[in-house]
Amino acid sequence: MKNFILLLLTSLSVVIFPAQAKGKLSWGGFVSASYIDVNANNYYGYNSGDSGPLFEAGLRGFWYINPNWSVSGLVIAQESGDWFESGLDVDYLSLNYKVPTNEDWEVGFKFGRFKISNGIYGETRDVPFTRPSIVLPLSVYPHILKEQSLRADGVRLDLDYFTLSGQQYTFAASIGKEAFDESFSRRFFGQDQGGTFESEWNSSIHFSARPNANWYLGLEYRRLKMHLKDSIDLAPPASQVSLPFDFTIDTDQYIASLQYSQQRYELTGEFTMRRGGTYAEGKNDAAKPLAPIFDGSIDMNAYYLQGIFIVNQQWNLLARYDNSHFIDDDIEANLRDLEDFTIGATWNFHRNFQLKLEHHWFVGTSMLPPVRDLNPTRTNNPERYWRLFAMQLSYRF
Repeated sequence: MKNFILLLLTSLSVVIFPAQAKGKLSWGGFVSASYIDVNANNYYGYNSGDSGPLFEAGLRGFWYINPNWSVSGLVIAQESGDWFESGLDVDYLSLNYKVPTNEDWEVGFKFGRFKISNGIYGETRDVPFTRPSIVLPLSVYPHILKEQSLRADGVRLDLDYFTLSGQQYTFAASIGKEAFDESFSRRFFGQDQGGTFESEWNSSIHFSARPNANWYLGLEYRRLKMHLKDSIDLAPPASQVSLPFDFTIDTDQYIASLQYSQQRYELTGEFTMRRGGTYAEGKNDAAKPLAPIFDGSIDMNAYYLQGIFIVNQQWNLLARYDNSHFIDDDIEANLRDLEDFTIGATWNFHRNFQLKLEHHWFVGTSMLPPVRDLNPTRTNNPERYWRLFAMQLSYRF
């Protein structure tokens, strides 16, 4: 909470003293407070109960150096329940270079920490005003593993082509390492797990087209491989024999996005396909025969269909169906599938204030933490049918 208040005070100083935000250095940001009410399972946390508050604040900056060079960044403070680390985090911070071109082309590079193109909402999912709902569709934007698709440290290339008739075509490619903390390990192996996953140099390719003002089409591919080393030991605490393992996640992800917009409504559909698996290496003779217990398939197909009706400049209504399905028949039914029926409303009662309300009806628990609790005595997420209500008040400057 102290970090959240610190960033809140910093954000307010920008509003009170706007003179510092003019010229070549510009600022902006947001503050939001939410409440998540869940009737069962562990969406929010393991110590705090099923429900609780969420706090988010972000402060972004852009430094225009010259027509070719700039620096951009966003610092976020979050209080998001037991499954996530609370405090300050650098969402992105990059040195940007724009290649001199003609008016039809824009070519640029980002060096440092950049946002990953991951579906329609991936690059802006942490900003309340740029996402359609408080809880995004878990099929494409899994809450439990969001660091995999959020940002990376490396290099990104962006290429945009504009036609005289108003069409836009975008290509992006990146290579980098995703940043993880210990909370990701807990979400994967249970609340007692320590250690930090380490990412390999992973690649991402994105293509999108806007043939006119109404249509958007996007295609993406991501390669992801990461390891948890020297942190897993299956031996009981009082045992004289250790059973250490190094664990690996190796997957490829494909996303197809389609969106159609009109003055009064917006229709969106996204489909994702993941292929890959998990495995481990025993670090001594006693552990090696047990390594196959970590072998698993993460092959899955998932999609969502979403409609937004724009009532007027202040109000819009949302309805969405979300579906995730793991292909492996050996996975327990409750963990194999997840369906989400969502309705929601957004009220922009001021140009800088927004209120969101939404209700979710879930079937299944495949996207809830932990993925696989290494403590067999705990029972996680037992309810197949459960619901979630969320409310969020946001302010931007």
